[in-house]
Amino acid sequence: MNILKSLFRSLPFLCFMPICACTEEVVLDMPEGEKRPVVEGYLTNEVKRHEVILSYSAPCYSSEREMIPGAVVYAVGGGDTIYYYEQPDKPGHYLTDSVAGRKSRRYHLEVRVAENTMYSSPLRMYAETYMPNNAAGIDSVGLLPLLNKEGIPFVDEKAAVCVCPYFQTLSNPDIVYNVELYLNGSRFRNRPSKLLQLFQMQGYAGYYFNGPEMLKDNAPIPVGIMNKSYLHEGDVVKVKLYSISKDYLYYLMGQKLAVGVNPIMGAFPAITTNIFSNCIAIGWFATTSMIEGECVYHESMFESEE
Repeated sequence: MNILKSLFRSLPFLCFMPICACTEEVVLDMPEGEKRPVVEGYLTNEVKRHEVILSYSAPCYSSEREMIPGAVVYAVGGGDTIYYYEQPDKPGHYLTDSVAGRKSRRYHLEVRVAENTMYSSPLRMYAETYMPNNAAGIDSVGLLPLLNKEGIPFVDEKAAVCVCPYFQTLSNPDIVYNVELYLNGSRFRNRPSKLLQLFQMQGYAGYYFNGPEMLKDNAPIPVGIMNKSYLHEGDVVKVKLYSISKDYLYYLMGQKLAVGVNPIMGAFPAITTNIFSNCIAIGWFATTSMIEGECVYHESMFESEE
């Protein structure tokens, strides 16, 4: 089955939702969940400053977050200890120095808060996570016209630019990619790119991605779609593929389906967590490995399509 067709089987329901929208503002009486500590953090194999954010869950209609300052935060893996330091101008935000985690390594996150607004005793939160493996790298990136015969909802087929990476995949079918597109160094966030943000390798593991063997029964497979109106001669398009765990995939999907999450607000939906604590904490500490590739956009690439 064509991957694009399967990705959008559920879209008719989503397309119907705006038809049912109300014109008057409606404030729902939402049941509120208990106040809980929230941990949002990550570590990747990129050499950069990584972040952990500590806060408390908020009421559904609240526009403010109560942060958790004064914590000791560090991650341990393979004998290395990586410290997260609180930012003087941003309480509750903790950043590392410029460091990189390592693929296929298990990490333990430790968070300790001596004084907090929930308990008289110190607060301790921790997570155990494994940084997934990833391919060796992306060999090249192609910008191609939309070749899917069925078309894609919300996408102007004549203006679609498909971002298609070429690389040797690993044989593990459970790898999931969280896809990020960049245009001239800035994150690209328009709607078509979001449609393909979470990309599962099941069915493509072991192939050379978008290589001749894989394409025998498929059109080239994009990991993101851009619109020509955003592109100009000489623009640099970059794709980053973050290998994430299946558990983290379910957490991200739960956040997308939740109503009023900022980051975790109101009554808690079925959102998973990998945060353990001496209280009831929620959130996720993610370790992800990344590969990237880029190309330069030229209008001549699409002259035959005009």
